[in-house]
Amino acid sequence: MKTNGISKNRTQFLMVLGLVGSFIFISCDKDEKNTAEVLQSEAVEAISNSLSKKSNGMTKSIELANDYANEQSIYSSTTILNCGQFYNYSYDENYTATNYTFNYDVQRNVQLNCTSNGNADNFLYQATRTGTYDTPRMSSNDNAVSNWIMTGLDPNSNNAIINGTYQRNGTQVSKIRNNNTFQSTINYISSNINIDKTTHKIVSGNANVNFTATSSSGNQYSYNGTITFNGNDTATLVINGNTYTINL
Repeated sequence: MKTNGISKNRTQFLMVLGLVGSFIFISCDKDEKNTAEVLQSEAVEAISNSLSKKSNGMTKSIELANDYANEQSIYSSTTILNCGQFYNYSYDENYTATNYTFNYDVQRNVQLNCTSNGNADNFLYQATRTGTYDTPRMSSNDNAVSNWIMTGLDPNSNNAIINGTYQRNGTQVSKIRNNNTFQSTINYISSNINIDKTTHKIVSGNANVNFTATSSSGNQYSYNGTITFNGNDTATLVINGNTYTINL
C-alpha cells in the first residue's frame, strides 16, 4: 500500500508539472504573439507617416517635385532652367492643422537634362529634409532623402513619370499600444509613379518598402512590403501577409 501511495503521489506530481509546463509554453507563445503584433503595428504606423502628406512624407515630396517642374515650365517648350545646369535651394516646410504638425529644413538640388536638339529629356530632383512631425498616433525626429528621376516631360503627355528612391530615418515615439520609442530606417524603391501634371496628384505606381528598427528595449525587427498607389489619395500596403489602406 505504501508503494502504491508513492506511485500515486508521483503520478499527481507529474500531472501538475505537465500542466505548469503547458501553461508556461502557452503564456510565452501568447507574449511572443502580442509582441509581434505591437512591432508590426508600429512598423505600419511609421510607414504610413513616411508616405502621408500630413507628416511631410514621400507623397508630399513627389507632388512638390511636380509643382516645381510646373513652376519652371519644364513641361512646356520654353523651360526656365538651363539644360545641364545644377540649381540649389534651401528653404523651410511647415504645416499645422488639428492634431498634425511638421517642421523641416530642406536642401533641394535639381538638374534638367536635354536632348541634342535642346528638348527636355529628364529632370533630376533631389531633396534632403531634416525636422520633426507630430500626429495623433506617432511623433518623429527624423530626416528624409528623396532622389527622383522625372520623365514624360513632353507637353503632349498628361502625366509625368517618377522613378527613384526615398529614405527616411530617425527616432519615433508611438502613442498607441505600449507607447514604444524606436529608431527606424525606411527605404523605398519606386517604380513608374504617374503624376497628373495638372492636378499634381499621384495617378498610379508602385514601390517596394523595407522597414528596419531597434526599440528602446533592444528589440530589432524588420519588414518588407509593397505599396500600390490607387489614384484616389490612398495607397495599399501589403506587409507580412496583411493588407492596409493608407490615406495619403
